[in-house]
Amino acid sequence: MTTGTDTPLPLRSWLWKSYIRAALVPLLLIELSFVGLYWGTSVVVYNRGAEAVTKLSTDALADAAEREANVIARRLEKIAAEAKILADETARALATPADTTEAEKSRYAMSPEGSFYTTRDNGGAAVFYSGVVPVGEAEKQKVWRTVALDPLMKSITETDPLIQQVYFNTHDSYNRIYPYFDVLDIYPPKMDIPSYNFYYEADELHNPERKVVWTDSYVDPAGSGWMVSAIAPSYGPDRLEAVIGIDITISTIVRQVLNLDLQGDSYALLLSRDGTILALPSKGEADFGLSELLTHSYEEAIKEDTFKPGEFNIFRRSELANIADALQASAKGSEELDLGRPMIAAWSTIAGPDWKLVVLSSEESILSEATALRGQLSMVSKLMLGGLVLFYLLFFAFLWRRSNAMSERVARPLAEIEANMVRISDGGRIPPTHSYEVAELQTVGDHLVNMGAKLDAANRAKANFLSAMSHELRTPLNAILGFSELLELSEGQALDGERMKQVRAISQAGWHLLQLVEGVIDLSRIEQDEIRLSAAPIDVMPILLAAQKATMPAIGDRKIAITVMQPQDPVPQVRADPEVLRRIVAHLMSNAVKYNRNGGSVTVTLDTGVAGRISIRVADTGTGIAAELQHRVFTPFDRLGHENGTISGTGIGLATCKRLAELTGCTLDFTSESGKGSTFTLTVPRA
Repeated sequence: MTTGTDTPLPLRSWLWKSYIRAALVPLLLIELSFVGLYWGTSVVVYNRGAEAVTKLSTDALADAAEREANVIARRLEKIAAEAKILADETARALATPADTTEAEKSRYAMSPEGSFYTTRDNGGAAVFYSGVVPVGEAEKQKVWRTVALDPLMKSITETDPLIQQVYFNTHDSYNRIYPYFDVLDIYPPKMDIPSYNFYYEADELHNPERKVVWTDSYVDPAGSGWMVSAIAPSYGPDRLEAVIGIDITISTIVRQVLNLDLQGDSYALLLSRDGTILALPSKGEADFGLSELLTHSYEEAIKEDTFKPGEFNIFRRSELANIADALQASAKGSEELDLGRPMIAAWSTIAGPDWKLVVLSSEESILSEATALRGQLSMVSKLMLGGLVLFYLLFFAFLWRRSNAMSERVARPLAEIEANMVRISDGGRIPPTHSYEVAELQTVGDHLVNMGAKLDAANRAKANFLSAMSHELRTPLNAILGFSELLELSEGQALDGERMKQVRAISQAGWHLLQLVEGVIDLSRIEQDEIRLSAAPIDVMPILLAAQKATMPAIGDRKIAITVMQPQDPVPQVRADPEVLRRIVAHLMSNAVKYNRNGGSVTVTLDTGVAGRISIRVADTGTGIAAELQHRVFTPFDRLGHENGTISGTGIGLATCKRLAELTGCTLDFTSESGKGSTFTLTVPRA
């Protein structure tokens, strides 16, 4: 039996699905129809009530937003009027001849950078005439003419606790500000005041109506927190002479917004005209994913038009696009939005700075009463559904026991046969005795036992063949190597240079064949579990030097340097089989030579930095291994594309090294980059 996707099913699952289709589904459909009818009726009742409650609550939010926005607007209108008064008086003062006392003049000085400034506080304003323009007698006369504005500036500052400071800036970078502070600590000597936003936002280009305008929020450099400024132009007969500013701290307004008494989980949000959040209560921090910003870099902020980071601007956040569009399109209104939970927002515009006061409430809070009614209806539905579930659980349990009893006589033997097949595929043996109630299954089990026995015999025959072949090859190879060494010693006698090259080639070939034979023997012994290990504490350096010496014949005339780096500090002993460790390292060195370039190098280093282990790294300057082939490096008989190349081998060396390393408690890994060589790392446990 198969499913709709032709995937075979276990016998127990097939019987179970048959019971469900024939007995359970029809009954379940009838029962669920009755429950669904009741549930649908309760949903209709809830939705009608929710619509009415939502409309009433939205109207209440809109009324609260408009009421509080008007309160804030009236307070800011007063400050804007004072800015206009100061602008008019500034224009009058600049046109009036100076009448300044010598005592007043004595508190001014010229800085080395050319700035004209006040040196002490006498209760009046501070002055900073930037050195960006030469300050001569005409400029000083402008300062003397505006001394008369100090009483008005002081009076304006004291009229409202919101006002932090009052100032004016001229087109030639003259700044007069109250209350007094040390201007040289704040202003750069060559400050070009008209290039800053608190000047140019009031000029003819940005403010052609010549009215009082409001800046965006920014951080006070003196540490008074977030502020905004009411700025007004002061024109002379021919040009814009100065820009007047009244800086106000918005902390009082923010506290007023944050402390609004709203029902449920409702809260208010204050936005600047460009969408920047000015007041964010703790209730809203989670909804908007923000923490209220209390500090910011003044040197960065003073040169920007928007001074809070971008995440505080809801007009720039794509997830708030619907509410952002609505706020920009209408001075007041309401909108639904999703802040991780369904919300309703109502807003009104604060005249003057065009801030938006937004009141938000969750639908859960608004619909709490309707939700309570829905919960009661839902409880009845759940009781009905619970009774239905209990009935079907008992019925399911009964059918499950029946399906288990019917499938046990067949499923258990099939599972045992499947497990035996897996054991055979893994190279294991299966017990010859088995007894099944079904005759056909008994026959299959008998055939499986016979097949396992034959496969085991075939594996043993293969292992015996490999062992015999290796033994027969070793004897002539030893003779080849021995006589080749004797012939090399006879150089200068009967052998000329060309013949010596041939003798060396014989020696190299014999050495390589011996390595191949040892690899076959090792692989056969590993597969037959015939490796006998004798792990003991040993020194690493003698092993590395022995492996280096054993690898030297493989170099021939290729001029490849093998370097074993001796650490400066004593090397701790490791626990390993010395012969196995030597053979692994020797093969890694041999591989590094075999796949290296002529004139290349092989470097062997030790790393004792890992606790409890020592790493042996064999690095070469050879061809490297391409990234797409690296997963096949330790696969037996896989030459990684070198099968038809000039480099000989069988592809079993690294596989043998990997298995020997695992048998001795070591790990073997590598890193490689095509064209830049490879590094194989053998990690051995310390003694």
